[in-house]
Amino acid sequence: MRNLIFLICMLSFSFLGQAQNDASVEIDERLFEVYEPSYLDYLKEANPFLIKRWTFYLDNAYFITKDPEKKPVINYPIIKIDDLKNFNILKLEKEQSLNRDWDKRMMYKIEGTKKILVFYSGK
Repeated sequence: MRNLIFLICMLSFSFLGQAQNDASVEIDERLFEVYEPSYLDYLKEANPFLIKRWTFYLDNAYFITKDPEKKPVINYPIIKIDDLKNFNILKLEKEQSLNRDWDKRMMYKIEGTKKILVFYSGK
């Protein structure tokens, strides 16, 4: 019984410590291009995990590769990206109505290039 009470106390302190650490999360500047500052400030206090998730998503939800020149030709939806080295994937999704699929990768041809933007599956 004493061990159970000790375990519960340790877990409580662990969760309290984690909540305090999450409150100090930094908001990536790229998120301000997509969301209102007041909303991001609210999330920083109420749901810092979501801020962390979006920050991770900005850099890790996709990759860019060469368009395979093999037959058959696949007609991917075409999107426009002005600067391939510096763009905001969340802003691009919002402005050009891009979608991700939970089970499979989604691919989009980048206009004016021989490159493909590939979204990892949601899994």
